Amino acid sequence: AIFSAGLTAIMYLTCEKILIGEASIGDLVLVNGLLFQLSIPLNFIGSVYREVKQCFIDMEAMYKLRDTKPRLVEREGALDYEPTSDGGTNMTFSNIEFAYPVPEA
Repeated sequence: AIFSAGLTAIMYLTCEKILIGEASIGDLVLVNGLLFQLSIPLNFIGSVYREVKQCFIDMEAMYKLRDTKPRLVEREGALDYEPTSDGGTNMTFSNIEFAYPVPEA
């Protein structure tokens, strides 16, 4: 929107110069061509800026997540789970319940 407003303004000013005889139609074409040649690199720079800004936002969220303390922690003396060792590790689950939360109406 900003670039379009600038393009419109400079084209209007060039048209005024043509009407008073200080510029030719070729000058209008020149100004138009130069501005369109500027638009592509400016658009690319804007895209890179947006990507970098989003990366910083994502990094901040990642660091917040990394600093989150777990609600469940291992108790002292807990055995390591080693399923690939020769004897393996036996686990027994008892009195386990699971249910999806039901939203209140």
